[in-house]
Amino acid sequence: MFKSQNLSFEYAPHDSNPPPLTLKNINISIQTGEFVAILGHNGSGKSTLARHLNALLTPTEGTLWVNGLDTKDPASTWGIRQSTGMVFQNPDNQIVATIVEEDVAFGAENLGVPPEEIRRRVDDSLAKVGMLAYASHQPHQLSGGQKQRIAIAGVLAMRPSCIVFDEPTAMLDPSGRKEVLSAAANLNKEGITIILITHFMEEAAVANRVLVMEDGEIILDGTPREVFSQVDKMQALGLGVPQPTALAHKLRQAGFNISPTILTIDEFMQDETVKKILKGQANANN
Repeated sequence: MFKSQNLSFEYAPHDSNPPPLTLKNINISIQTGEFVAILGHNGSGKSTLARHLNALLTPTEGTLWVNGLDTKDPASTWGIRQSTGMVFQNPDNQIVATIVEEDVAFGAENLGVPPEEIRRRVDDSLAKVGMLAYASHQPHQLSGGQKQRIAIAGVLAMRPSCIVFDEPTAMLDPSGRKEVLSAAANLNKEGITIILITHFMEEAAVANRVLVMEDGEIILDGTPREVFSQVDKMQALGLGVPQPTALAHKLRQAGFNISPTILTIDEFMQDETVKKILKGQANANN
């Protein structure tokens, strides 16, 4: 679905000195139906890359294709933005109407979708994110997680093949984060490509692929187990790993024979060495 070749980008200079490249020779290929998480500290280029995926930004050098369409071609912009929707960090900044169902209908209306089809899409989209019962509510009555799910429904009503989530849970409490992540995972199961930018390692662990960015470059690309098993490298980058992975790593450093690919608390608790530790039977270097 997405393919880039030597994609580089720099923002317009504010003075006589050209700014450093924000993205540097990015070469990626993301297939339809993937769930990809993108990690990196602030300023690593994550959000800039995300905005290239639906042609909000276009490469300074190199090329990015979305479903075979070149993002630098103005004639392709409409088709790219129809196929790739975006959900941003602050749910309040994405809501434009005073009634939930009207807000969800807004994008489809702007695409010129017939009214009867919009009605079907609104109901279907709200049902998919578990918000159909709130169709007639006012958005200000909803929690942060519910508002973000409304934003997702509004994107869904435009029938994209991919949704890019740019830190959608950053302003939410744990309950709201769980709601949004669950909605994203369910949509991926239905075949929608999901690109998730996040600072929460446990969220990235749900994806089937993780990209790690540093200084405008992709420096790690693999499954969550492949990426998070490199604990020392992730920590050197100023990033964390899921808590069960971090705890297993500390026990390995202490000499216990524990799997380096643990991601979840259930996997941690089912490890044979952990079971022995809990029973007081394990020793380091056993």
